[in-house]
Amino acid sequence: MWRNERLAVLAIAVLGVALLALGCTLRPGKSPERLTYHLPTTLTIAVGEAMPGTEIRYQRMSDRGAHVLIRGQEALKRKGDSLDWRGQPLPGVDVDLRLRVLWFDEQELRVAGTAKVVIQGAQPRLAVIATSSPLHYTGPVVYSLAPGATIPGSAIAFDGRTDEGAKLGGIEGYPYRQIGDSIFWEGTLREGVYVRLELRVLQYDDKGLRVGGLAKLWLGH
Repeated sequence: MWRNERLAVLAIAVLGVALLALGCTLRPGKSPERLTYHLPTTLTIAVGEAMPGTEIRYQRMSDRGAHVLIRGQEALKRKGDSLDWRGQPLPGVDVDLRLRVLWFDEQELRVAGTAKVVIQGAQPRLAVIATSSPLHYTGPVVYSLAPGATIPGSAIAFDGRTDEGAKLGGIEGYPYRQIGDSIFWEGTLREGVYVRLELRVLQYDDKGLRVGGLAKLWLGH
């Protein structure tokens, strides 16, 4: 059971990386105020509780399946069934969940799939972040930056190739990175939205910088 769950999540993560890798190179200019993340996710809902940030509630288990309350109506769900939700858990934040039931018992229901998170009016600011919210998502990201462009969701810019490595702007301390070196940034995107980027330099030259790693989002306090 757990092995199948891990394989499903791994497949979603690999697909996410492949799709993101096809994106275009980001050009210099103002950092985008509309950020879109496509992140694999697994969620566990305790019996009697709601899925974080939604009105979907796991009521009980019977010999027919899992009984779930969706917008006030009871739905019977079995393994492999869809359990989708779309809404705005915070102002300026749209979440589109495309999930499938992995398994359930008398205590909890577990689902896995993808979360599309769209953040409007993003203004990345370096800050100590709050990570206690149950509404959080983590997934792979890959970005290609032209010289002068900024890593989305951060204040870090690629200032160009030098003899010491790729030079980064908007960071504290030593600004140079070689292939394989880490880039870490965390802060706020808008009120109640926190991000942590754990990236690595994949490649750089005179034309651009390519980074990849994980983006972690927390919505709410």
